[in-house]
Amino acid sequence: MRLAALFAGVALALTLNSAFAAEKVTLRLGDVKGDRFASLKASGELDNLPYELKLTAFDSGAPVQEALNAGALDLGFTGDLPFLFVYAAGAPVKAVGAWQNNPDSIALLTRPDAGIHRLQDLKGKQIAVNRGGWGHYLILGLLERAGLKPDEVTLRFLGPVDGRAALTSGAVSAWAPWEPYIATSTQVDGTVRVPQGGGSGIMSGYSYALARKEALADTEKRKAIADLLTRLAKAQVWAAQHPEPFAQALGKSLNMPTAITRSWIADARIRPLVFDPSLIATLQKSADFFHRYQVLPKAVDVSGAFDFSLASGANQVAQHYKENKS
Repeated sequence: MRLAALFAGVALALTLNSAFAAEKVTLRLGDVKGDRFASLKASGELDNLPYELKLTAFDSGAPVQEALNAGALDLGFTGDLPFLFVYAAGAPVKAVGAWQNNPDSIALLTRPDAGIHRLQDLKGKQIAVNRGGWGHYLILGLLERAGLKPDEVTLRFLGPVDGRAALTSGAVSAWAPWEPYIATSTQVDGTVRVPQGGGSGIMSGYSYALARKEALADTEKRKAIADLLTRLAKAQVWAAQHPEPFAQALGKSLNMPTAITRSWIADARIRPLVFDPSLIATLQKSADFFHRYQVLPKAVDVSGAFDFSLASGANQVAQHYKENKS
């Protein structure tokens, strides 16, 4: 009788395990150019995932936001400014994690023959930027730095691929990209940085992990997101500490020459951030800046744009890295 009961218990356990395996949650992830995903893979942080991870890679942050807003993704990695716009428009997303790029890895490029040797030379020129994104914010800040007004230049709103083509063809005199577009354009096209044209003092360089509210309301997906945020922070630390293996892995993942990925990594200097309420003020500053220039049509309160409850594991990694870098 006891033996029969034991077999029955084993059978029930096997049934439950099979059901759990069959119902393994899938997390749909969107990334920009795949560098975060590449670091996750190269560092081994994707090994033994307790959930399925489905990746879609995009050229810039705006389409990640569109996919999130449409319900095609559960989680997206993108810059702070594309997030600001969809949040202002009422998209059902919240920031759940963060990291930082070197602000100077967002910069204004020009051709050597375009006649731009200082920021004041931008007057009367056509400049390619991504509307509502890092490039748009950068150029408005650089115009302030140069003592110029927005109506003294002509902005051409183009995505990064078209912006690069416009600069190399001569259709515009300058273009405001970020990595890896900077490394690609300078090494392949022979473009140069405009003096004092980097984002330091203007840009935060922050990027966010964004989650749809439906995913945050799902217990299993919340666990998966929290776990992935911790793994991502560990992967970013690994990438910072192993730049050459990461450059090679990134080049292989994105089919890019290692010389370009090596330059990208050295310039971007990506590091995990402690994700806490101190970040609210930074995003609010960006919202107020864009509203002042009427890029955002109305004032936006970003205090409700964050969910800090999933970042404890990632925060421990980021804090440890910060203390050991100091």
